[in-house]
Amino acid sequence: MAYLEMRGITKGFQGVLANDKIDFCLEEGEIHALLGENGAGKTTLMNILYGLYQPDGGDIFLRGEKVNIQNPKDAINLGIGMVHQHFMLVSKMTMLQNIVLGLRPYGSPFFNKAKLRQDLEALCERYGLGVELDVPVNRLSVGIQQRGEIIKALYREAKLLVLDEPTAVLTPQEILEFFDIMRALKAKGCSIILISHKLQEILDVADRATVLRDGKAITTVKTKETNEVALSNAMIGRMLQEGKWLCPMP
Repeated sequence: MAYLEMRGITKGFQGVLANDKIDFCLEEGEIHALLGENGAGKTTLMNILYGLYQPDGGDIFLRGEKVNIQNPKDAINLGIGMVHQHFMLVSKMTMLQNIVLGLRPYGSPFFNKAKLRQDLEALCERYGLGVELDVPVNRLSVGIQQRGEIIKALYREAKLLVLDEPTAVLTPQEILEFFDIMRALKAKGCSIILISHKLQEILDVADRATVLRDGKAITTVKTKETNEVALSNAMIGRMLQEGKWLCPMP
């Protein structure tokens, strides 16, 4: 049984189909890349999963059970977290303050700061996510801010992480470190959906890739059985160079 299934997801905006009856499947403990050109429908599909948009049609299943995700709170309660391309952090607050922003402590009107810090430090150590908790966000590098977003999702007990173009703002060294983080998350049981258009990065870190084009799911392949040329061809719908399709096409 798949960890996540999105069946027949359809979403239109002013008469334009951003998602056209898309089927998408994520296995538990898998890094699954969602690949496509700008406007292919990748982020729209994941915004539906996270409850930011409501689909016009289709269903979502977690571990075989149909779920109704009306808003991000519903998604978080189901163990779904999303790290957006543009971080959702308050720049003048510390990372610790950002992580707990919007949470309500149980059994007391106040957080136990010592316990909170202990829990966050343990979480950082578990996943190899070094973050300075007491430094204002606007004084942290982009890479560290991204780690903070991941910690924020993990602290809310996310088991499924959606990462939207996570390497777009990182330096080459930060990208290598981020790949190590993704592999550590996978090793600890997290399932990851990676939205990207960087082919070599997908081949390096993902187990499978689903290609979207013009709002439709074109193909899903194991990354070890494909290459950049085949993925590029699937993305744009025509051959970029002589040779055969390596991805099955409709």
